[in-house]
Amino acid sequence: MRRRGLAVAACLLAAGCGGEDEPSGDGGASRAEGGARVETVATGLEAPWEIAFLPGGAALITERPGRVRLLDSDGELRPDPVAEVDVEAVGEAGLLGLAVDPEFGDNRFVYLYRTTSSGNEVARYRLEGERLVEQAVIVGGIAAAGIHDGGRIHFGPDGRLYFTTGDAAEDELAQDQQSLNGKLLVMEAEDARGGGARPEVFTLGHRNPQGFDWHPRTQALVASEHGPDGDDEVNVLREGANYGWPEARGEDHGGFEAPVAVYEDSIAPSGASFVSRAGSAWSGDLLIAALVGEQIRRLRIDGRGRVTRDETLFEGEFGRLRTVVEAPDGALYALTSNRDGRGTPREGDDRVLRIVPPAG
Repeated sequence: MRRRGLAVAACLLAAGCGGEDEPSGDGGASRAEGGARVETVATGLEAPWEIAFLPGGAALITERPGRVRLLDSDGELRPDPVAEVDVEAVGEAGLLGLAVDPEFGDNRFVYLYRTTSSGNEVARYRLEGERLVEQAVIVGGIAAAGIHDGGRIHFGPDGRLYFTTGDAAEDELAQDQQSLNGKLLVMEAEDARGGGARPEVFTLGHRNPQGFDWHPRTQALVASEHGPDGDDEVNVLREGANYGWPEARGEDHGGFEAPVAVYEDSIAPSGASFVSRAGSAWSGDLLIAALVGEQIRRLRIDGRGRVTRDETLFEGEFGRLRTVVEAPDGALYALTSNRDGRGTPREGDDRVLRIVPPAG
């Protein structure tokens, strides 16, 4: 495992509860941001990183220290984890992304992105009753560090498994064709469901991408990415393209692919999801959870890849936000990240928020 930055990052692990007043929207539903309804559905999590829904409406949630939790279809968080995973939870590393197999109803497969003592890897699990049982490591050999581990993992509309990797604090890996770091990687579904394989490079030249999703109509793949000290990016990804890091950053991209949005002052964009549900005022928009910015960013991207709307939602209301995910019922679920060592925890943190967008 690459350990550059681990000593510095170790101090980020400690997080207590700040005992501040509950944020707006807590203890019931409230109206905000032009009619969106927000409520807290679960509290008491520790640095949750991903939420993914199962058939029937229940959801699995990863906590970075190495737990997978079950949020049942009634919105109740089960007190006992469905899995406890041995991870190197130092700094930004640990148990990160989670994906549910599109054929879950038949195979019960769930995939986890995790940091171990030998590096980052993707492992396949099977949900047996209410326990996740490990089956196989399907991807290894991804360098890890206390910072820049990527970690988001999703199945695409084409049925393949996609996941992001960071540069593990070694800039040059993002341009190294032999390295799996600083990339968006993809593997065939049959390999993910079998013994695994070396993934293909979909795009390269990334620093620390932590969110991506496909536009519900155009199928354009859009990703968010942390810049070095500002210059956070949103990119429309094209297979085989190079997004420039560390040779280029922000709007200065030379011959590399240019971002469609740049945030000169860092917001630290993380998990992202498009709103696909018809009848919503946000339908077709990309929502990006932001950590430093303590907000959700709402972007509208047209068919030519141009950002025509860029709006800030919920700024400062809930603290650091790790991801936002659309549920099968059309509501949006966001995870706070105030106990990740960099936030200011409030009473009840970390929490799961349910957001119902305003009607269109």
